Amino acid sequence: MKILVVVFLPVALAACAHGPWTGEMPVFPKVKPAPTGLDQVWLTAGMSGKLVVENGCVKLRGPRGGKAKTILWYEGIELDRDEKGLFLRNTFTGGITRFNEPAGFGGGGAPEEFVVAEYPEVARRCGGPYAFGYPGR
Repeated sequence: MKILVVVFLPVALAACAHGPWTGEMPVFPKVKPAPTGLDQVWLTAGMSGKLVVENGCVKLRGPRGGKAKTILWYEGIELDRDEKGLFLRNTFTGGITRFNEPAGFGGGGAPEEFVVAEYPEVARRCGGPYAFGYPGR
């Protein structure tokens, strides 16, 4: 019986990590719309990594590891799921970016003081470091 449990547990964990997302949707912070009469500015620095769910929040883990960033997603970026798992959809381009796959992103750093003041629930639930972002596709 113990052998079965030892063999079964890693297989079950691997299936959960890459299969369909069946749990509650993670926190997916969005940038607030720009005030009336002002245009929203999209930062364009390059970032890369894999989308992950960490502590119930959508984050970006860099290619060299380290602490994953909580991303504040720009308008037009949606979180969804299908039989393959979670993904982001760019409604402007139609591009899809899947979780746990290497990808490129645009955006840039968001100061912690700003996020704590303007997005206190995101700061409380997800923590930093923070960035603004959008998928590169």
